[in-house]
Amino acid sequence: MFGRPAQNGNSSTPNRPKASDVARIQGGGLVQVIVTSVMPMTFSVFLNDQAVPEMDVESLSIAIQTPETGEGVVRATLARYVTNVTGQKTLQHTELFPCTLELVALGRRLSMTATQPNSLDGLWIDLGLKPDGTANELSGLSALRVLLTHEILDAKITWTDGETEDVLPLTDSV
Repeated sequence: MFGRPAQNGNSSTPNRPKASDVARIQGGGLVQVIVTSVMPMTFSVFLNDQAVPEMDVESLSIAIQTPETGEGVVRATLARYVTNVTGQKTLQHTELFPCTLELVALGRRLSMTATQPNSLDGLWIDLGLKPDGTANELSGLSALRVLLTHEILDAKITWTDGETEDVLPLTDSV
């Protein structure tokens, strides 16, 4: 039977954690960015299922670069306005890695998992979403740059052969 242990007459249940505990988001967590329009730019940002008000977001930048092209970099930074103790809004920069960061825009999907901040070890980058639920895992990547602001959505990949491509070509309709 699917999803249940075989019953062998033994009334004791296996010692396993509760499914609700296993389903928790742990560590750096999950960052989801969904762009619903580019003219005008409209997007939603969620940090571990908590919405960040769009008007509070100044920018989201992602920079991944292998050491072969300079200094190795693995960063995802959310710049947002937060209210301080005096009630004023101040700009705060939050480093997001380690986490899984998923960007969905223009009918495309970019997913990055970094298990360690500023390290290529434990870094996976996937593009798209196939009908079977899997993605296209990237290899041969030299650099990835993403910038999202209220006026800009730009995502570029540079391959090890030096060729650079737009991941989110704004001229292509959904």
